[in-house]
Parts: sequence; structure tokens; C-alpha cells
Amino acid sequence: MKFWLQNMQINPEQLYIYDPRFEMTVGGRFLVRAVGSILFFSALITTIAFLFSDAERPGLVYAGIFLMFFLVDFTMHRQNAKKVINHKVREEIKKGTRINIADFLPLASFQTLIASIDKTRLSQKSFFLNLLVQLCGLQEIKGGLMRMDVDPKEFYKKALEHLDKSREVPPRGKVELLLEINEFMKFAFVDAVNNNDAWVEPHDVFSALFHVKSEDLARIFGFFEIEEVDLENSLIFGKYKKMFSGLRALPATLGGFAHRHVRMRSRTMNRAWTARPTKTLDRYSTDLTALARTEQVGFMVGHKTELERLVDVLSRPLKSSGMLVGEPGSGRETIVAHLAFLIIRDHVPATLFDKRLVELSIGNLVAGAEPSELQSRMKKIIDEILAAGNVILYIPDIHNLLRTSGTEFLSAADVLLPYISKGTFQTIGASDPRDYKRIIEPNADFANALEVIRVEEISEEEATRLLVYSAIILERYYKILVSYKAVKKAVALAQRYLREKLLPSSAEDLLKEALADAKEKGLKVLREDEVIAITERKVRVPIHRATKEEAQQLLNLEEVIHARMINQDEAVTAVSQALREYRSGLSRRGGPIAAFLFVGPTGVGKTELSKILAQIQFGSESAMIRFDMSEFQEKQSLTRFTGSSDGEVPGQLTEAVRLKPFSLVLLDEFEKAHPDIFNLFLQVFDDGRLTDGMGNVIDFTNTILIATSNAHSDFVKAETERGRSAKDIAQDLKKMLSSFFRPELLNRFSGIIVFRTLSLEHIEQIAAFQLKGLAEILDETHGIKLLTDQETIRELARLGYDPVFGARPLRGVISDRLKSKLANALLQGEVKRGERVRLSFANGDFVFTKEAA
Repeated sequence: MKFWLQNMQINPEQLYIYDPRFEMTVGGRFLVRAVGSILFFSALITTIAFLFSDAERPGLVYAGIFLMFFLVDFTMHRQNAKKVINHKVREEIKKGTRINIADFLPLASFQTLIASIDKTRLSQKSFFLNLLVQLCGLQEIKGGLMRMDVDPKEFYKKALEHLDKSREVPPRGKVELLLEINEFMKFAFVDAVNNNDAWVEPHDVFSALFHVKSEDLARIFGFFEIEEVDLENSLIFGKYKKMFSGLRALPATLGGFAHRHVRMRSRTMNRAWTARPTKTLDRYSTDLTALARTEQVGFMVGHKTELERLVDVLSRPLKSSGMLVGEPGSGRETIVAHLAFLIIRDHVPATLFDKRLVELSIGNLVAGAEPSELQSRMKKIIDEILAAGNVILYIPDIHNLLRTSGTEFLSAADVLLPYISKGTFQTIGASDPRDYKRIIEPNADFANALEVIRVEEISEEEATRLLVYSAIILERYYKILVSYKAVKKAVALAQRYLREKLLPSSAEDLLKEALADAKEKGLKVLREDEVIAITERKVRVPIHRATKEEAQQLLNLEEVIHARMINQDEAVTAVSQALREYRSGLSRRGGPIAAFLFVGPTGVGKTELSKILAQIQFGSESAMIRFDMSEFQEKQSLTRFTGSSDGEVPGQLTEAVRLKPFSLVLLDEFEKAHPDIFNLFLQVFDDGRLTDGMGNVIDFTNTILIATSNAHSDFVKAETERGRSAKDIAQDLKKMLSSFFRPELLNRFSGIIVFRTLSLEHIEQIAAFQLKGLAEILDETHGIKLLTDQETIRELARLGYDPVFGARPLRGVISDRLKSKLANALLQGEVKRGERVRLSFANGDFVFTKEAA
């Protein structure tokens, strides 16, 4: 068994728990408590007697005052543990010093363990079930359960029920039980350290139960859908709510709270009194270590890997400068501010000890300065940094330094470059991927001088923890209780559906919108349903679990589609099943909602079915993004699809999906695209992601991808006329399509769907449907009723039918022969609102005649 404490592996043998009271009998402990209570009350009575003694005996009064202070101090601190888990303890762990966990147990944790030991010895039942029952009685645990929408009473009843039904364990001696507790409490201590708790709190003991191999515990936690990380996060509400009560924004640190941001002078002198003043630098910069000293900056969740890499780079003897490259909102500034906080706490390597971390403002530096003056300012700043010897320079948006050059003068970056190349002093730069690639990377000398550290978006788990802290502040502002499930759902939905911003900003914005909506509705508690409703309103796609009515509609989706789609039963069934799987949560994770290859002759409904799908899933036909793949036949067309590496040419596909992530992407005549584009879609079909030319990952998991193809349409037509089913045709067609597409690409489609050729009878049905649509438009727009008959529909279908182009000519016939005549009649006033018009076919032409109402 191995333990990890904040990325530090330790030997479990270092940890043990010992207190003589654990070894006492139940009667022995009762006797000790009784004696202690007698002594306490005796001291209290003595104190009162001394305080109210004769004034002529001042010595007794002073003794009474002394005893009073002693009792007050004892009462205040008896709840605390003997020791605090601080930096010194962590250093002792690193050195291999043995740690007694009992020293870090506050009274609540200690009493809970003692009570559980007594119950176990008396009942001969599981120690861990007894412990769980005892923990259920603590207010801290009750609050955490309530935040997870778990009724504490129901949880207690379930735990008690399992305890009562559990079998008695074989009688064990005192040593065996204490050994079991010893191993168990190691997990509690590790959780306390990793959670930055001062002591091993009851919630750390509760979390440790998740590491116990017990069927009863697993069933209880599974019944209430409780996971360890959820409990830890939900308990944050109770832990910090009082501390945050006077704040309007998230605190800069959790070690203490600066309620007012006080402007203070920078402390330029180090503790060894060897530093020098930096007047010019101070004028154009902010001392982050000074802000960290008053706890105005420094709070961070996540980014441990990036922070460790930055510290390693700054600690090197050569090339000791780093470049944080990440999207806006990724946490670059947070990492640097937390480093400043670690420096003032001396939690850094010796090379960074007692340093000043100073943020240079490029805006202030270049304001009102000619190129020559700017060069002079930069040289003065560098001279002061060299003279001081204790400055780490942080330059946000460092790419802007390369834009400060004049025709006869060096840029600010050119002035700085020799010093950071030699490692003369430590520098931290920050940039975003686009500007780094476009401005910094072409300047090889400058790019090579700084070690690139990629700053990634924080994980959902980290964002959830951070949002819990924010929710405490938001609760006070909106006066609405926020459930933990609402916080967790906000993060999950923001990560999947709201990708304009990174986590945690996207989730926090969503939570604020949900709270504002809940306040408007007069709700007292924000639950996950309200967060889902707000997200659905924003993205206009169904997210919630299907209601009975929606479930019925999904089950009858074929009928809904066939209201607009004629024939193609196999195709309609395939896409309907895909949508049912998606809405029921059974679709494959990681890929797009569905990816189909529609194969068949022209004019048989491939594009029409795509439009219907866009309408059903995304609420509008305008949610369909259409590409004619015959325009992407050249190798260089790949750049048009994904964008250029310098960002000058945006990708047509990647930019369209980035701006409209909830969409149906239609790839017309897919077989005509260049083979490199086929390779591109291997990743999209498989992972639901595509990297653009700038290296940004575009999310396709909320899209439906449909590729259409006319390849081997003659074969499809011939086999359809022979009466073969679409399923049988698809099996043979898949083999034939390998002449156009690689097998691995074909296998990644959700389905290869064959579209049958349309008969004249099918065209008649389509003509009737399109005339019905025309009649609805005429009625809604002009209040005119359009009537027709079957013979007219049949003639319209005959004129609009083409064995080669299917139903495609029909739309042209309706436009040329019907709509043009109607438009002229309306404009000339021949047909007016409220009138009825009959469409008929006579003497080789279509005729409109008015009928009496």
C-alpha cells in the first residue's frame, strides 16, 4: 500500500495512531471522564469563590482571575487537536519522521472514534458501520449530506438498518481492533493533508470510509449515489460559509481573508538586506509578493503540474525563464499569483527564496513613449533588476513586447533578450496560443529563450471544487441556497455545451444565470433542474430526461419524420434510432451524436432528411452547416477546411462548428473530397474532436455528421428495381465503396444508409406535400385558401419527375409554373385576402380560378 500526499509519495509505516485512552476499557474511560469533570467543576467553583472573596485579600482575587483565564482558554481550545497540519509537518513527512495521527484529532473526531470503539466492543458488530452511524449524528456531516440532496435522517436510518442486519464479527482482541483502526486512520490523515485541513476532521474520517472494503458501506453509498469527491466538495459549504460571510467576491487565499484591499508600498528589501531600490521598475509594475503578503492574491485550485514545471524552470541555473501559453481564462495569472503566495510563505526551493515577483505593465511602459524613450526605460528597468538581485519579472501578454520596435530602434523584447537568454535573471512570460504562434514563434531567438509551459483548462473535478467556493459567495448575494448537485451539473453542462469560455468561467456564468432566474421565480433552493432548464434555453437543444410526452414522441419519431419525408423507411428508422439512443443517454461517449453516410441517386431525399434532423434535434433548419465537398478536391484545400497555422486564414469547417457547436454538418458529395480530408474525419468520427491550424481543439460531440454520396448510384438503382432490401444492398455497397473510402473510415460511420430511387407514385406524394406547404404559406401570409385535386397533383408529379434526378426537378416546376403565376396575381390584385383559389390543370397548363366562399 502506498500513499500520495499532494504529489509526494510516503511510506505508510510513517503513520500510526496511538492514545492510551484507545486501550482503556469502557469503564476505565468513563472513570477518567468522571474524574476530569469533577476536577473541572471544582476549578470552576474555586474560581468563583476566589473572584467573590473578601476585597481585603487581593491575592485570592488575582488567583481567581488567573484561574478564570485558564478555564476560558481550556474551554476554547479543548475542541482543538494538539498539533496543526502545517508546512513544518509536511517537511517532517518528507524527511521520513513518524507521525502520530492522534495528535491531529480534534475533540469531535476523537470522541466519534472512542464512541465507535465502545459500540463495537459491546455489540460485536462491524467497527466501520458503528463509525458511520456515529458520524451521521454530527452537524457537519448532516450539512454535507443535505447539500447533496440526501436526507440525513434517511441516511442515518439506512446505516442503522445495515448495522442491525449485519452479522456479528468473530470476537477480536483489543490489539486486532486497534490495528484495524490504525490502518483506517492513515487514509483519514492523507485526506486531511490533501484537503489542506488543519486537523483530521470528522469529514476526513467519513471520506476514509470510501477506502474500506465493505459490502454494507458500498451498498449504502451506492443507494444514495454518494462519491468521495462529492462529499468532500459538499462539506466545503459548511467549512467556509462563516469565513466568507463578509465577502462579496471569492477570497484571494484560504489561509486568511483580506476584506479590504489595502494599497501598500512594495517591500523591495530582502531579509538579508542585500537588495537595492527599483524606482523605475516600481513605476511600471505591480509587486505580486506584496499583494500576496496581505493575502490579496494567491488562491488557486488545480494547475499543480503547470506550477511545478514553472518552479523547476525558474530554479535552473541556465535558461531559467518560462513562458505560460494558454487561452484567456485558462489560469495563467492565477499560477503566477499563487507562486508569489508560495514565495512569501517560503514554500519554494532555495533559488526562489526571498524573491520579489513583479508584474510588468506593458501598457504603462509604452504609454506616451517614443521608441528611443521606451528603449531607455527598458534598460533602466533591467539595470535595477540586476542591481537588486532578488526580482523575478512577470510579463503578461509578452508578445506585445515584440510590437514595440521602431525603424531605428530596438524593440523592448530585443533589449530584454540577451539577459533572459543567458539566464541573468528569472523571467515569466504569458501569451495565448494564437499570438505565440503568430508573433513569438517566428522570432526563433526570443522563442528559444523561454521554456514553453502549456496551461490547460482545469478539470471538471477541479472546476467543481472552485465553483463550490464561489457558490458560497453567490448564496449570500442572491439569498438562495445552492445545492451541490446544482454546482456539479453547472460544471458538467458548461463543459459539454458552453465552450465559448473555459472552465471555471463558463460554469460560474451559468450558475449566476440560474440563480438570477431562480430569484425571479421566488425559489429558495437552486437545484440541478433549474440549471438544466437555463442551459436548454441557451443552447436550444433538449438536455433533460425525456418526459412521458417526449418519450412517446421519440418512440414515434418515424411518424414525425414521415410527415415530411416520403419513402426511405430504412433511412428514417436508422436516424430515429440514433436520436432515441442519444436522448436516452445510451449513445457512445466521446464521438458526435451520430455520423451517417447517405448513399443513393440524386433527388431521393438525402438532403431533405438532413434538414428534418436539424429541425428535430436543434430546433431549426438553419442549424445545418453545408459543405460542397467537390470544392475540396485539392490537397491545399485542407488548409481552407481547418485554417492556416498562422491564424490568418480561419478554417471554414472548424470556425463554423466553433461558432455553432450545436449543428448538423452536411458533407455533400463526400467521395469527391481529397483523401487527406478523409483522414481528417477519422478523428472527428472517433473522438468528436478536430484540431484546427492553430492547434485549438474544436468540439464535435454536439453535432450530427452526415456525408452524402452518389457513388455507385446505378448499382443502387438497379438493385432497388430488382426488389432487394436496402439492408442487403448496403452490405454489398460497403464493399464497393472501399474504392472511394478506406475501410477504417467506413467502419467509423454510425451507419451506411441506402436511399432507394423514387417511383412516380412517390413523386405524387411529394408533390402533394409541397402543395400543402404552399397552401399554408398562402393562408398565413395573405389569408387566401388554396384548393386542388388529385388529377392536378398527378400532372404536377409527372412534369416534375426525372428518373435520373428524382424529385429534384419538382421544386423547379412548382416555382416556374405555380409560384410565378400566383405572385403576379397577388401583385395585380386579381386575388385578395379571404378568397378561395382552386388550382387545376387544363389545356396543357396550370390554371388558378377563384371560387365562391
